[in-house]
Amino acid sequence: EVGGDPSCFGISPEQFHDAAAQSQRLWPLTMLTTATHDSKRGEDVRTRLAVLSEQPGAWSDAVVRWSAMTQSHRKGEWPDRNTEYFFYQTLVGAWPVCADRLIAYMEKATREAKVHTSWTTPHADYDAAVRAFVDSCLADPVFMEDVRAFVESIVGPGRINSLAQTLLKLTSPGVPDLYQGTELWALHLVDPDNRRSVDYAERRHALEPDLRRRRRAEPVRARGLDRARVVGLDDAEDEHGEG
Repeated sequence: EVGGDPSCFGISPEQFHDAAAQSQRLWPLTMLTTATHDSKRGEDVRTRLAVLSEQPGAWSDAVVRWSAMTQSHRKGEWPDRNTEYFFYQTLVGAWPVCADRLIAYMEKATREAKVHTSWTTPHADYDAAVRAFVDSCLADPVFMEDVRAFVESIVGPGRINSLAQTLLKLTSPGVPDLYQGTELWALHLVDPDNRRSVDYAERRHALEPDLRRRRRAEPVRARGLDRARVVGLDDAEDEHGEG
């Protein structure tokens, strides 16, 4: 992701607390953000994909299976295997996602990778092969059902990751920034996908007090409203009779 360092494979809780203490001491008003217009994948997409690191065997088996299932959708050697793998990763992370969004994302990703094509010197045949591969895969009911079944197993853990990340953002030193539309679940991809219109009427409606009882029945539906529980003790009082 933008700003990431692949050589740093996570930090310990102690290192995290040390960094938070330093931020509180030196930059108490720094911005805390987990998504911007330049994020290559939205925060909820990334937290879902993080689950794959906890089940590498199942993920590896799925990729091998899908590669065999989609072999007929390839145009000779295209797309290359790295791009094919990137497609499966993105499909799982952003599921459910329509062909138009995914085709546009794959075109931007492959052109900016500058391996087979680029914005300045596009490779028309390669670009067409990638578009056709994505379109054919998403029109393949057997493949799509297999993907759906796999995604079902990681949606819940992915949401837990996302809520945990949100909790840290809201309670760590600094000023939390919520990118447009991320008040609720948002499986955005890179700009311009993450600049699509936001349904603010839905968000205003979700904040009405009379919906608090309803969201208890669907605790993972309103991602942004669960954020409110971090600072609103009235929910705890309503549910448990104590603050």
